[in-house]
Amino acid sequence: MILRPRTRLLTLLVGSIVAAAVVAGAVPANGAATLPLTSASGIQMLDADGGTLQQPAPLSEWTSGGTVEQSLPQSSDALKLNTTRAVGLTSRAASDGAQASIDSGLFQLRDRVPIAFTGLRASCGTDGSTSVTFDTLTVDGKNVLNTSKLSTGYTVALPNSDTWGSTRLIVGERAVDQGRVRVTALRIEAEAGWSEIWRVRLGVAACTPESIVAPALVSGVTVTAPSGGALIPGAPHLSAEGSISAQAVSGTASASTASDVSVAHAADGSSAVSVGSFRQVPDTSAVGEYMWSALRVYGLRLTVGADGSSNVTFADTGSAVFVNGIWINTGTDLYTGVDAGGTPRVRVHLNERVAQSDGSVLITALRYEDLTGAYPAVSLGVVRWSAPSVGPTPTPEPTATGAPPLPPRYAFAVEATGPSAIAPAFVAAPGETKAAHVASNGTADQAATDGFAGQVAVRGIETASSDASASVGVHDLVLYPGTAMEVSLRDIRLQVTSLGTTLTTGGGTVAGQAVPAGAVAAGTRYAVAGRSAVITLNAQSVDGQAQTAVALEVDDRRGLGAFVRVGVVTADAPQESPNPGGGTSPAPQPQPSEGSSSEQLTPGPIGKDDVRVAGGGAASTSGPLARTGADVSALPGLISAGVFAAAGGVVLIVFTRRRRIRRE
Repeated sequence: MILRPRTRLLTLLVGSIVAAAVVAGAVPANGAATLPLTSASGIQMLDADGGTLQQPAPLSEWTSGGTVEQSLPQSSDALKLNTTRAVGLTSRAASDGAQASIDSGLFQLRDRVPIAFTGLRASCGTDGSTSVTFDTLTVDGKNVLNTSKLSTGYTVALPNSDTWGSTRLIVGERAVDQGRVRVTALRIEAEAGWSEIWRVRLGVAACTPESIVAPALVSGVTVTAPSGGALIPGAPHLSAEGSISAQAVSGTASASTASDVSVAHAADGSSAVSVGSFRQVPDTSAVGEYMWSALRVYGLRLTVGADGSSNVTFADTGSAVFVNGIWINTGTDLYTGVDAGGTPRVRVHLNERVAQSDGSVLITALRYEDLTGAYPAVSLGVVRWSAPSVGPTPTPEPTATGAPPLPPRYAFAVEATGPSAIAPAFVAAPGETKAAHVASNGTADQAATDGFAGQVAVRGIETASSDASASVGVHDLVLYPGTAMEVSLRDIRLQVTSLGTTLTTGGGTVAGQAVPAGAVAAGTRYAVAGRSAVITLNAQSVDGQAQTAVALEVDDRRGLGAFVRVGVVTADAPQESPNPGGGTSPAPQPQPSEGSSSEQLTPGPIGKDDVRVAGGGAASTSGPLARTGADVSALPGLISAGVFAAAGGVVLIVFTRRRRIRRE
C-alpha cells in the first residue's frame, strides 16, 4: 500500500498536537529520579508516539561493586519495511567510566536512504571526559564521517521523504542531564508523531563526574562544558555549617562570570544561596548579550528550610532571567525555548529537586541546558538536603503543652474524581477517631477502594482530629497497579499540629522511583515521563486561614481526568461517602489542573506498557506550578474546541492507517 504525500493542513494539525506531546515526553520531567553513577547501552528505539520499540540493550549500570559488562550478538528489524540491524553490541560500566560499542550497523527507515557504520565507539569518564569514534560512517553510500567534529558533534540532514518527512542524523551528541555527562555516538531523529520509528540511539554512555558524586552541602555557581569538563566547579561552596561570599566568580571560560555570590548553611539544616548576577555570553560581539545563546540572571535567591521545603525568588521578576533572546516568565518551574522552526534549543529549570541514591534531595535554584550541545550548562544555587533520621517507633501524639491549640480540622483517608470516583472516605470530624484493625497476617480490614476497577486501594485506615493534632494513617496504599503511574507505599502517617505538618512513610515506590522510609519533605513531586500526571507527597496549601495538607496527591486532570488525594487534613468539612469500599458514591468531576506546564502533556488512558520514569526524568519540585498563558473568551474557546475535535478525527485516521500499513 502506498500513501499519498501529506497535505499541509494534515501536517499542521497532526504535527502540532502529536509532536508537542512527544516532545513533552522527551523533556526531563521534574520527578524524583535515582540514577546509576555510570551506565552504557548499545541501542534504543522509540516509535512515533514515544513508546518503546527497543529498550536500551545491552544495558550496563554501575553504582558500587565490580565492573558490569553486557553484550548482545545482534539486533533485528523492529518493524516491516524498516531496517534496524546492528551486530556485536557491548556495554561496560564501572567506577572509572562507561563505554558502548557496536561492530557494525545498517539502519534504513521506511522510504528513506540507508545509514551504515562500522567500529562505533562511545565512552565517558568520571573525570568529565567523553569520546566518540567510528571506523566508517556513510549515508546512502556516501562518506559523512567528519573526524574533526567528533569531539563537539555535528548533524547530517537526510533527504526528505514525501510520506514521512524529514530525518536527521546527529553524530557525537553530548548533554548534561541531572549532573551526569551523557554522550551518544549516533542518533537517528525522524518526525515526532508521524514516522513509524521516531528515534534511534546507538552507543550511549553516561557518567557522573567525580566532582558531583559527593556534592557540597551548598554551592553557588556551577558551569559545565559540553564535553563534560568543569568550567566553574561549584563556587563558592560549603560542606559544613557556616557562610561564605564571593564578590566575583569566574572559571576557565571567560564567557561565564558571576558577581555577589553568597552561600550559607545553618545547624538546623536550613540553607540559603544568593546570586547578584550571572552572565554567560558566548558571542563577544556588540549584540552578544541579546543573542539566543546568552544567559543572564539577576537578583536570584534560594532558601531551603530545615524541613526540606525550598523557595526561589528574584529581586525583579520582570528582568530576572534573559534566555533565548527574551526575558522569560519566572513564575513557572520550567521554560523551554525554541528556534524559528519550533525546535527546542534551550531549557531552564527553576526550583528543581532531584532525589539521590543516598536518600538526599539535590535542590537547584536555576539549571540551564543548551539543547544544541554547543554551549555550557549552568547551575545556580545548589543545596543537598537530607531528611533527619526517623526511628522505628511510631511518632507519639503531641501534647498541648507549650503549643497553641489546633483550629478545628477534618481528617479523611481518600477522595478521588474522574474514572475511579470515591467521595471522601473515613472522615474524622473534630474530636473523632476512626481506627483501623490490622490482623497478624498483615491484612487490614478498614479499606477504601474503587471496586472492580482496581485502580485505587487504601487499606488499614486510621483518622483522628483533636485540638492538639489531626492525623491520617494508612497501612497500605496501591494506585494504578501495573502502569507508569503506579504508587505502592506502606505505613503512611500524616500529622498536622499548630506547629507544623509532618509526613513519614515506611517506604515504597512512586511512578517507578524508590521512596526511602522516613520523613518526606514538603512538596516532593514526581512527574511521569510523557504524561501530564504529577504526583506530590506532603502537599501543603493555604487559602486565607484555611490550611490543607495531603499525604499523597495524584493530579492527572489534563490526561485521564483523574484527581486523587490520599490522607487529607483540611479546615473544610467534606461530604463523606456512604459506601467507601464500593467506589460508587458520586464525586465532583475534575477541572483542568493549573499544575502542569504545556511541555509535559501527553493525554490518554494509562496502559500497562506505558513508559515509566527513566534516568533522564524525573525531579520533584516544591510548590504548585503557576498558570501560564492567557484566558480566552467563550467564542475562541468554542473555535478551539472545534479545531481540536477535527484534529482528533485526523489523528484517529492517521493511526488507523499506520496500523494497517504495519499489518501488510
